[in-house]
Amino acid sequence: MKRKIQILAVAMLTALSSTALAQEKKLTIVGVNIHESSMRGVGVSKGVDALADFEKEKDTKVAVNVETGPGILEALPRLGTLNKSAEDIIMVSQLMANPRIAAFLEPLDKYMGADAIGGFPQDWVKAPVDAGTIDNQHYLVPLRCGVWIFWGNKKYMSDHGVAEPPRTPEQLYDAAKSATFTKPSGEKVYGFAVRGISDQVPSGLATIGAMFGGSIIDEKGEVVVNSPAMIQATEFLRRLYAEGIMPPNWTSVDADQMFTSGRLSMVVSNDNFTSRFESPDALGPGGTVAFHVPILDALRKSGVDYAGSQSFYWGAGILKGSQNKQQAYELIKYLAGSKPEAMMMSNGNQPCRAEPLAKLGEKIAANKVGIDTLAISRPPLPGNPRLGEASDAIAVAVQNIVVNGAPAKETLDTLADDLKSIYE
Repeated sequence: MKRKIQILAVAMLTALSSTALAQEKKLTIVGVNIHESSMRGVGVSKGVDALADFEKEKDTKVAVNVETGPGILEALPRLGTLNKSAEDIIMVSQLMANPRIAAFLEPLDKYMGADAIGGFPQDWVKAPVDAGTIDNQHYLVPLRCGVWIFWGNKKYMSDHGVAEPPRTPEQLYDAAKSATFTKPSGEKVYGFAVRGISDQVPSGLATIGAMFGGSIIDEKGEVVVNSPAMIQATEFLRRLYAEGIMPPNWTSVDADQMFTSGRLSMVVSNDNFTSRFESPDALGPGGTVAFHVPILDALRKSGVDYAGSQSFYWGAGILKGSQNKQQAYELIKYLAGSKPEAMMMSNGNQPCRAEPLAKLGEKIAANKVGIDTLAISRPPLPGNPRLGEASDAIAVAVQNIVVNGAPAKETLDTLADDLKSIYE
């Protein structure tokens, strides 16, 4: 009899535990560290938790699983092909957005038809919305947008005779050369850098190429990386590197970190980095000057006085294998709302809706430069299942030209053939 009672007790405890687990509601977002920072305020001075109200209202725990940059690229096809996944929402960047996402993500239109996201899509920046729309079906709601712009250390530029931000490539060269100097301590300050780490090279090449009117792949989808403009762009970078204006460890150094630590006079970086670059631990309030991408005088037209750049964005989509699709949509709709949007903005996120972007531009000079630039910019590469291969090929070619002095035309001709085998 005692044995039977013990068995019954264990069975009851197991049943109660199973019931508790079944009642525990949880949603999982897969992203990178910037998403955890913007949604939870992790690592942000005076950060706020933009997910807390949703968790309280819906009695649902939200987990943000952080992947690396390469990891998130791999996660989409890996998780998107599962019939049942523990993950519900994945953040998709401009590097991942291609027609293949329809095989991995749930169409959102049926959810939107029953419970619309206010102002979507008409109030959003057009390019990221278009990237997440396949066969007239929406698969993504863009939550983070931005563009690369130029930043200068205000004191260094002033101290070395750079009175105004450069407006042409040649002015950029002159300014960068003037602002390359050695401190009394013996530490060298380099005049300029764009990110040279391999996975960032396509974005850097696209931005520098835009100064000369070039691009890696044009708007028609044709590979034009070996155009005269792009040859000029890579030779421009080679000139800066060979003359010691760019750091010798350009291919491995964190250019943003060099800028914030006072070892770089000018850098190309995100338009929403004012709080980072002007923090007390960096250059301090008012310590930077943000400016548009320089452009050849011959390319100034229709009132546009600057070049485009590389744009970036992240959109939230629901994985096909999610077991909580309705709740996942409710979370996406919540994050697209004005209150959590404002909370994420306070954590350093830049939204994709036109109205809050315009308000940012009224308050912060760098964001105004970014808004101007975003209107004429696009991603450095179209989405493609072989994107990693394309990115690696670009990095090898550009680094070979810049660091090793390989002939630009021949190297870019070979690169063009490689990219055509991927994109055309």
